[in-house]
Amino acid sequence: MSKKEVYIELNFDVSAANYPDCPKHIKPEIALVGASNAGKSSLLNAISNNKKIAKTSKSPGKTKLFNFFKTNKGVIVDLPGYGFSKVSKMQKKQWSEEIPKYFNSRENLKYVFLLTDCRTAFKKVDLEMIDILESLNLHYQIVLTKSDKLNNKEKEKTLQRLKDQKSMMLFSIKDEGSIFTLISKINALLSN
Repeated sequence: MSKKEVYIELNFDVSAANYPDCPKHIKPEIALVGASNAGKSSLLNAISNNKKIAKTSKSPGKTKLFNFFKTNKGVIVDLPGYGFSKVSKMQKKQWSEEIPKYFNSRENLKYVFLLTDCRTAFKKVDLEMIDILESLNLHYQIVLTKSDKLNNKEKEKTLQRLKDQKSMMLFSIKDEGSIFTLISKINALLSN
């Protein structure tokens, strides 16, 4: 199998500003959630091997909508980034209401990947998101992004510090191994 066959073929479908505007469908769905600078868009670009599938920027806060991407097996949803200080209080309040609505109401939601920067993992907003996922009994995995920014000793220390958390994985867009591990997990989840 060639590398090209390994990547997930993602096609942008639609964006929605509010949960009621989200499309209804019967395909299995996976959600990506995390702070505004967690690297959700970069992850989407990495797993699709397409740097233009999701917009990235040096300044956080680009994902302000529910963005739906179709795959041949299901749908991946990039949720609005939370915790970004430069959005209005009204916008933060809206997201704090809309994201839980999404989690509570999506019957075809199979899994959630909670992304957090491994250098600053588990800020207050991340812990609040974990509480939401736990309270709704949603299956999730924590993805510690930007792991290429740490040396091996720092990675080990980070994993040791966070060992009490549920399922975790280190991820870097510069590490094919972590990209292919995540692709394999997504494909398996969307196949069930």
